Order: sequence, then structure tokens, then C-alpha cells
Amino acid sequence: MNIGLSRKEYFVKDLVIDDEYGVIESTATIQDAAKKMKELGVPDLVVIEGEKVLGVIADIDIVQNVVAEGRDSKIEKVISTMYKIEPVSLESPVTEAFTRMRDLQVNVVPVVEDGKLQGVSTIHDCWSYIPDEDIDEIGLIPVSNTRNVEFWFASVCSILAFVLGVILPLVGIYGFFSGNQVDLLSLFGTAEIRGGSVLFSFFEARGNDFFVSFMNLIGLNGGIWLVIVIISLLILVFGILGLVSIIFTSYSDIRNIQTGFTVRFIIPILFVVFLVIQWILLGIAFAIAVPSPPVTIDGLGLTLSIISMLLILAAIYRDYFFKQKEVSGEVLG
Repeated sequence: MNIGLSRKEYFVKDLVIDDEYGVIESTATIQDAAKKMKELGVPDLVVIEGEKVLGVIADIDIVQNVVAEGRDSKIEKVISTMYKIEPVSLESPVTEAFTRMRDLQVNVVPVVEDGKLQGVSTIHDCWSYIPDEDIDEIGLIPVSNTRNVEFWFASVCSILAFVLGVILPLVGIYGFFSGNQVDLLSLFGTAEIRGGSVLFSFFEARGNDFFVSFMNLIGLNGGIWLVIVIISLLILVFGILGLVSIIFTSYSDIRNIQTGFTVRFIIPILFVVFLVIQWILLGIAFAIAVPSPPVTIDGLGLTLSIISMLLILAAIYRDYFFKQKEVSGEVLG
């Protein structure tokens, strides 16, 4: 994922350096550090020993390493809780500052020049100034900001996929298979004849003034209907998780936050897999029923299910739809 504004390399001196950032001596107590953070309204303090920069202490360090462990903040020293990070200079590349913070998963790195603290640089200051290592030439549509476009593209695709693939069948707008109630008496184990169309969707078969839960079909037609209920539940769960994971990973790409393969690919693709399995299992359930009921595939349901699955795949592989647009010899992204 390309994360820079152009191929020009930027340096720490190009950033806005916070030169009024709080400092605290390494021998101060954790309570002193907490009070100073509150006084200055900052989440981090640079830890010094004389004029030498030793590291940084953050509020989250205090919470996790002191409060959560029941240590006495009036006794514990700042040096025992701070994180050590090698300072950068004004001439350091932004990539170097960013990499140090990213590797330690921290937000601040001190900026030192001629042995004196100049201020601090934050990871949020750095991320948008990191130069692209490669031009993003993969994609069909040239855009000036691939990250933002891919975020909105993935978000819209995943939301539409969830609506088409989960919400509509869940509320009975369409089903997977359909049949006439008169022809399904043996399947439902009833002698009552009302007539009318019946739609098989998630968890149930429904028609006009008619409703049968798939759980009721287990004893009559075998355990395959229990499996269908489980798959229906998994479609609902992974539909929600897939929607969240796609939006989260596409937004993480904007912020240059690394996400794992499971969140980026496995979770949303499982929604597609379970949706395909649902169609297959329902077809098998009707085929092995005795007598086999005369049902037909719901054309609208099949069409919208396919569209839903394609939208999820498009959201997952969003990088292949857009590429960076070159302007005046520089790459925007």
C-alpha cells in the first residue's frame, strides 16, 4: 500500500515540531508525571536526565505498567515505566522517525539537535509525508488519492453487499428457493391447505399467513436442516464481521496501520463461502427429501446473492480498481 504524497523525500525539519512539549526528569515519580500531563493537557512527556534525552513516558504506560499492576505511583520512578526510543534529528528522514514509532507502537519520538531537545514529532505528523517507494500502477481507474477513493469504494460495496445478501432475505424480500404451499405439505408435515407461494430464506419458510421455522423441519426431514440453520447464523455473523473488517482495513490503509491477513481477507471471504454453502445445502435438502418437493430457485434471490458476493470480492480487492494519477511528474496518492 503506497502511503506517501509524492516521491519527494521529506525530513523531520519539514514537519511542524512541537517545541513546547513537556519534559520530566527520570528521577521524578509516576505521580509527578501524571500531574504534569494533566497540567499541560498532553498524553506524553519526554524523559530527560539533565540535558540528555532518555525516552518518553505516555499515559497508557502509566495505566498499564503502574495502575493495572497495583504499583505505588508515589514511589515508582518515571525511568522504570518510560519507553526508550532513539531520538531523531532535524535532518533525519521522516521515514526513519515513522519507522521507529511504528516498530515500538508508540506515538511520539523526541527531536534532538546538537545534543539539545528541540521538541517532539508524532506518528500522525509523519504518516502523510512518507514518500512512495513504488508508483501504484495496478488498477484501472486513475485517481488523485487512491487511499481515500478505495476507502469509500470498499465501504459502499460492503454496505450494499450486507443489505443485498443479508438484510433483504432476512426480512423476506426474497428467498433462496420458492414453491407452492400445496406442493410442500409433506415437507412441512401438515395437511392444512392454504395455497400461495412459500419463500425459503434464512431460518424459515414464509408465505401469506404462513410461517415455518427450519428448526421444525429437523425432526421431519433430517439433520441437514440443523446445518442450514447454523449456516444461516454464520452468514449473519460473518456478514456483520465482514462489513466491519472491510471498513476497518480500508480506513487503516489511509492511516498506514497494518492489519492482519485474517481481518483483511479471511473474515469477509467467509461470508461469501457461507452464502454459497447455504444455496448448496438448501438444494441438497430438497433433493433428498421424500417425496422430493417441487421447488424452484428464486431468480431475484440468486441474482442479488451473486451481486452481494461480487461486491464483497470487489471490496477485498479494491487495490485493483484504482491507480495513482501522475501530475507534473509526481505521483499523488
